Amino acid sequence: MKDSDWLTRAAASAFGLGHLPAAPGTWASAAAGGVYVLACRWLPPAQCVAVVAALSVVALCAGLAVCRRACAAYGEPDPRHFVLDELAGQWLTYFLLLPAGSPVRTALLGFVAFRFFDIAKPFPVCTLERLPGAWGVMADDLAAAVYAALVAWAGIALKAAWLG
Repeated sequence: MKDSDWLTRAAASAFGLGHLPAAPGTWASAAAGGVYVLACRWLPPAQCVAVVAALSVVALCAGLAVCRRACAAYGEPDPRHFVLDELAGQWLTYFLLLPAGSPVRTALLGFVAFRFFDIAKPFPVCTLERLPGAWGVMADDLAAAVYAALVAWAGIALKAAWLG
């Protein structure tokens, strides 16, 4: 393996998260949730929003930058070890949910909703995988994040209406 392959794999797998056994995307989403909770507990709300937005953008840009080389290094068009798309999508979900209440509850709600839509890939999320290159790998997770946030907000509104 070339040194550049090692670096590409390290970046694409979020420094090893993507190589954890069984469901690497779920591990990456859980790690994103942990970072989200810590950021919201340690930072004032406005800074937490900025940090979560920045994390999503950085993960998206990193994913777009290394995707082609990562696919070549892993020998797959959308490698399971490539988890920058999950990080970008999960942090986008949290950004869209801010402020939805306690960081821990928001993290759990956002995690479950995002993982559901990322795995189920309802229309038109599933069609985004057909986009060319890195966008085909990344865009479906961003769309899943939007679906997750919309459903989570609807659940929050229903709960508030139900409980008064």
